[in-house]
Amino acid sequence: MSTVVNIICPLCNDSVNKLLYPFHADSERLVIGRIKEQHPAWLENSGLCSRCMDYYRTEIVMQQRILPEIGPYFSIKSADDFIILPTGLRLNADPRFTGKGITICFIDSGFYPHPDLTMHRNRVKAIIDITKEPSNSGCIPNDQVQMQVVHDSYEEDNSRWHGTMTSVVCAGDGYCSNGLYKGIASDAELVFVKVQDKAGKITTASIVAALQWVAVNHKKYGIRIVNMSLGDDTAVPFKSSEIDQMAEQLIENGIVIVAAVGNDENAAIKPPANSPNVIAVGGIDDDNRLDAPPGKLYHSSFGKTMDELMKPELLAHSIWIAAPILPGTKAAMEATILYRLLSQHDAELPAALAAGYSQIKLNSQLCGSNDVPFIRQTIVRRIQEAKYISAAYMHVDGTSFAAPIVSAVIAQLLEANPQLTPGSVRTILFSTAKRIDNQAAERQGFGVIQPRKAIIKVLNREAIAKPQVSPYINQQENCIEFYLQHDCAYQVSLAGNFNNWAPGVWLLEPGKNGLWKIAIPMLPAGRYLYKFFVDDKNWQEDIGNPYKEPDGFFGFNSILIVNP
Repeated sequence: MSTVVNIICPLCNDSVNKLLYPFHADSERLVIGRIKEQHPAWLENSGLCSRCMDYYRTEIVMQQRILPEIGPYFSIKSADDFIILPTGLRLNADPRFTGKGITICFIDSGFYPHPDLTMHRNRVKAIIDITKEPSNSGCIPNDQVQMQVVHDSYEEDNSRWHGTMTSVVCAGDGYCSNGLYKGIASDAELVFVKVQDKAGKITTASIVAALQWVAVNHKKYGIRIVNMSLGDDTAVPFKSSEIDQMAEQLIENGIVIVAAVGNDENAAIKPPANSPNVIAVGGIDDDNRLDAPPGKLYHSSFGKTMDELMKPELLAHSIWIAAPILPGTKAAMEATILYRLLSQHDAELPAALAAGYSQIKLNSQLCGSNDVPFIRQTIVRRIQEAKYISAAYMHVDGTSFAAPIVSAVIAQLLEANPQLTPGSVRTILFSTAKRIDNQAAERQGFGVIQPRKAIIKVLNREAIAKPQVSPYINQQENCIEFYLQHDCAYQVSLAGNFNNWAPGVWLLEPGKNGLWKIAIPMLPAGRYLYKFFVDDKNWQEDIGNPYKEPDGFFGFNSILIVNP
């Protein structure tokens, strides 16, 4: 039986297969600096494991994006070789807007009221089974939703998986991950409409009936968005499709409809994604990285519909997405046991494995083995094969998950401005999206969704009271305020050595009369350099700040001094 060389990471003390030596790459200098801040005794030639490298990269990007701390729950000791990064972090979403007061309806195969949707606060207003007889509405009211329990296994009933995953990706509050895997619309209210029947079929009639139910009940439940990570079986002109006609009717009634285009590059675009005013969503693959903008497309369906419409219109992340494992299933049991085994001490591991062996899928040669390194290696391999990232989550892929990410961003927009119409939502999202360079336009539509830019577009411009000095160190609010007067700009961001000169990330909010403002958390005492980045192309020093120095590029950096 093979054995594994025991290599210990000098930072996390985990046993790993190999160490990385990032000092060979200039691009890792920021990571090295951060590690040395927290581990002064660490030397570059000591190396570190890939999980620690991912952790420190993420720390830097969190600082750049002013996101809330995710604390000790970040899985730097995950059994997997990579950390699945939270969706909001990857999209640079504005954490101030969480879909509060907005109801999203999911039409999908089936659902489970997952703890990420119900435990902190039960946000599931109702679950409707549209496949039941008309005499039985199939509606489970809010006060009973939380009491449902899944008794069947994944193999016996997989209909609940898909809808549960899509809804939690969109609106989960991260209850099972201590807030780590939180959806962008983590405060949104939800309505679930189940369309898969007992035979495992999703028919055109069921989808039409679901949309008809929304048409009748959207005012009762306050539904503003419908997410459809499913579609019809056949490509037809939208005027010939009952699904498309119902979708367009709902849009006329003020409801935004978002649909996944599918995962086959050679497939036709089918209802409802082919409908003119449905927002059709394709996918990108960011390689689960934060250190570079997405440059790779997911294998989404794309092209002209039978009505000569180009779809999709938007792209969002479609792979390396954290989604819940359905509670009560064999997969949930296996994930729980595997992670429990990894936490066992070496002396206890063989006995613990023997006790739980029948419920996990491991090599039969492993049972009865006392080779602890081999056992651990085999457990890690199984976790990777099954795509588990914890006892409660796994990573998934498909445009089915890109669509609810877009729905979540729309919930943010509607929270910021409830008066938005479906047409204005489309205009905002399309005008702020960003195309990926060197990729065909027909595959990406208007490009990758940009949540923070979209939010700035919908915020009401208010009068900003500018202080005498800029930047203004606001001790009372424990922040630093920056201001720029620019009457012609459509976007202004702040970059400096306090956020690793990340352009286009710290966006200023526009006020009346061309005045822009941003408030950042108070910085430690020190001397900082900064500039404004205007319209994604022009660097400009702070004209309201007389303190500056040459930047080495025939311009000036502005200087900020934070006193103790």
